[in-house]
Amino acid sequence: MNKMLSLIKRGWLKYTSWCDKMGLTENSQRCCMPRLQDPPLEKKPFSKDPTN
Repeated sequence: MNKMLSLIKRGWLKYTSWCDKMGLTENSQRCCMPRLQDPPLEKKPFSKDPTN
């Protein structure tokens, strides 16, 4: 039982490390957890001025 728990913990640590390395964190809104739906996209008005 202890070996099984150790294996699960080691796998979880590798997985969370990989998520952090890939930028898949809750803070960046790219969580590893699947979502039921995507958040709505924010459309910005088109401007011909390249400085905007």
